[in-house]
Amino acid sequence: MKNDFQIAEPRNVCLAVIIPAYQGGDQLVRAIESLSLISDLKFHVIVIDNASTDGSVAAASQKMPEIHVLRNEVNLGFGAACNQGIFKAMEWGAELLLVLNQDTIVPPDLLDRLMACAIEKPRAGIIGPKTFSTCLMADGRPQLLYEGAWRRGLPLGQFIPGTGQAGLGKATVPLLVDYVYGHAMLLRSSALRDVGVFDSAYFMYHEDVDLCVRMKDAGWEIWCDPRAIVWHDIKDLARGENSEAWRWKCKVQSARIFHRKRHSRPVAELLTLAYVFGEAVGRIRSGQGRAAVHVLQAWQTRRLPFSPLVPER
Repeated sequence: MKNDFQIAEPRNVCLAVIIPAYQGGDQLVRAIESLSLISDLKFHVIVIDNASTDGSVAAASQKMPEIHVLRNEVNLGFGAACNQGIFKAMEWGAELLLVLNQDTIVPPDLLDRLMACAIEKPRAGIIGPKTFSTCLMADGRPQLLYEGAWRRGLPLGQFIPGTGQAGLGKATVPLLVDYVYGHAMLLRSSALRDVGVFDSAYFMYHEDVDLCVRMKDAGWEIWCDPRAIVWHDIKDLARGENSEAWRWKCKVQSARIFHRKRHSRPVAELLTLAYVFGEAVGRIRSGQGRAAVHVLQAWQTRRLPFSPLVPER
């Protein structure tokens, strides 16, 4: 990892925003631009460049010259990159750390609202905002992506009320939840010192769920504050119509890691098979046959046969 700071490293930081970046293009520029419009709160932004070659980090730096950039020679994945930013921010003394995806857009009051919730909930190890898609529904209404997630059924089974539906959501006060997702999660430094950071064994997917589980097991609380809002510019996930095989390989591999951390190998394999079967059935029911094929193919791959540093297409 190479440090490439535009300004001197600060000290006694209260809040740091951490953005892992890889080929972020215009999305990363928009994310940084939205952060640059927050003028009533002092915070610092750390961008971890996972070996991008598209010039997006340089373009983002022009929008917000005071950002700090950590550059990696190769793409280390989501969790490992976040950890680099977390360790740097904690060196500065940051009490709160907001992890953001490069394809998010934040309103000017997001940080104020999340910090207020952190003060209100001193045992909150993780706090997540309500999330809408930047892609509106056909009738122009916002599409809800996240307003709390709870465990249901299998270890990775989740209940996410209202996701993918039109509307503003129903919650008006903070909710105790099981999971907050890594696209936007506020972390408390004291909780991370107690529990640890992201498990870098996950290249991508489920590292956020893993951290939430460890937080709850250690007695910390997980909250969603619907008064804080983030927009997520995510048009097509692994589950979408334009499914990408490499994403499913990462997703199934991460499911294996999650299960093997908590169960014997035979039980973990059965749980992973159940996860794959559930995903495949869900894709078939949604008319996404291509994704169903990809997830079944991913199950047959016991180890990733490709380097996730450069996903195959």
